[in-house]
Amino acid sequence: MLVKSENVNSSAATDGRALVARDPVGPEVPRAFTPSDEAELRRLQDRHGIVTRLEGNAVRRRALLLRDQHRFVQKYGVASINAYAESLGFKHLAATLVLHLGAQLLLNINMQEAAEGERDALQHEVSQLARALATLAARKGEHDHLNDDAFVDWYRAQGRISGLAKNYLEANRAAKADGKKADSVPTKTPDEQVAEMFDNPAALEIDAVAGIASGQEGVLIFRHEGDKLRLIPLTANKATIIGLAGYAPCPLTAAPADLRFYRAMLLAGAAFVPDETSDIPIEDVPEGDVANDSYDMLPAYGMYLVERGRFSIAHARRDDGLILEIIPSVDLGYSMKGECFIDNFTRRRLNGRLVGEADAALFGLNPVEGVAAPVTIAGQTKTVTFTSKADGKPVNLIIKPRQMGTVWTYRVSPAFAPIASVIMSPETVAAFDGSFMKVLLRQQKDRAVTITVGSKGISFANGKAAAAPFDADAQGDAKVQVMLDDLRRAMVGLLPLPMTDGLTWQLDPNGLLLIEAATEVATYRVFVQTLEPNREQPTRSRALRERVQSLPKSDAPAAAAA
Repeated sequence: MLVKSENVNSSAATDGRALVARDPVGPEVPRAFTPSDEAELRRLQDRHGIVTRLEGNAVRRRALLLRDQHRFVQKYGVASINAYAESLGFKHLAATLVLHLGAQLLLNINMQEAAEGERDALQHEVSQLARALATLAARKGEHDHLNDDAFVDWYRAQGRISGLAKNYLEANRAAKADGKKADSVPTKTPDEQVAEMFDNPAALEIDAVAGIASGQEGVLIFRHEGDKLRLIPLTANKATIIGLAGYAPCPLTAAPADLRFYRAMLLAGAAFVPDETSDIPIEDVPEGDVANDSYDMLPAYGMYLVERGRFSIAHARRDDGLILEIIPSVDLGYSMKGECFIDNFTRRRLNGRLVGEADAALFGLNPVEGVAAPVTIAGQTKTVTFTSKADGKPVNLIIKPRQMGTVWTYRVSPAFAPIASVIMSPETVAAFDGSFMKVLLRQQKDRAVTITVGSKGISFANGKAAAAPFDADAQGDAKVQVMLDDLRRAMVGLLPLPMTDGLTWQLDPNGLLLIEAATEVATYRVFVQTLEPNREQPTRSRALRERVQSLPKSDAPAAAAA
């Protein structure tokens, strides 16, 4: 039994020093741990392991996300990213941060539309990312060659994202003494810019022309005159030549149609169904805890089904989201019947080689019988082989039977039966893009959008706001509601397409809205979930989404014997 002691060190009080707090309890008597004590200790040990692991995983995820954001900026360039962000309504609001607009786009935070009470916090988040990205760009020689594990260690050593942002500020202060900006984009020399123009795979080569010295650059204008081509050389310096760069043809202008289709499919898949995470934790959640952002979640990447004569793309492990169908308008050299898919590894590898225009064009310089990629078929498996003229290295697109393990996804149910449709002309699409699309881009809060089709055309109402009508050729009458975020993602992906006509809208109030567009190489069909009627909170309908799981593995020897 422990006895309370009242003894106090009186000398400390008498010499004027402050009393030192002492435990009034006497010497503690050790006691043995009971089974319940040991169980409590084990729970604390387990919780420590879980928290430490989750904290470490959170740091790793943040580091690798930052690395991917940096690589995205390096891949597409600040000018292209800024131009795209501005086309979506983002504004550059930080003159001293070159990457501020790109950071807003990557975070999907439009500072111009931020509420007054949230502006400071959002500005901090955007500026911190812009500064960290600037530091990564300035010091890429330190980390570009590192693998993921080594990069995470490097990221920790720099003080994580806040440390990288601080490094930018310090570097910027030091650079101001030399009149430079820490995040300024390195300017290429005129010689480098002109050389890049002549590397365009769409360039034409003709025999040497008398009067033009070998190795000389200049500008020519031409006119066809019967079987002759009249050329007129113009005096032009490098600055003039560089100023005309915007008139150069797309590197893929003369590329085979199959190459242009596959590249368009990959770009559309990333736009409509980007790789994200699900809400399913990788690890079991301890009893009494709930899954939150500190948990590692299973990926919800795009699943590419190849069946029913089309490519069908939707998220893995996610019950809601857009479904994209792409129907090729060109002959790909094989049938898309059966139940097949493109695995994620194959798709990512192909994506890395075909997304960039100049890189993709190199795969079309050696066409075989008019196609960039010959096909090899073995049973239901099709192997489409692209070979780059630059290095001669092939990359394969493999379409194989749908054996996806435990992964599941969705496709459109055959029960989809629209009762109303409307065709928007190109002029009406332009009017929609210039008016109601701006409403979708401005809104920060997700809410219901009402779409109505009737004899006078189609109209859109954002929340309780007045409807915006558009004249169009309509059949049937119907009204549906969809979530603003879903409609915005669908339209942001569709409107930039090089459409050969307008947009077609089809409404099935039982669960889906279809928006369709066509280009020279494909037809794009985007399915948006409608909202269930008479619900207190907006609820996406899943009635017309068909769940797709892996096919059972067949017994090869038994199948062969049969």
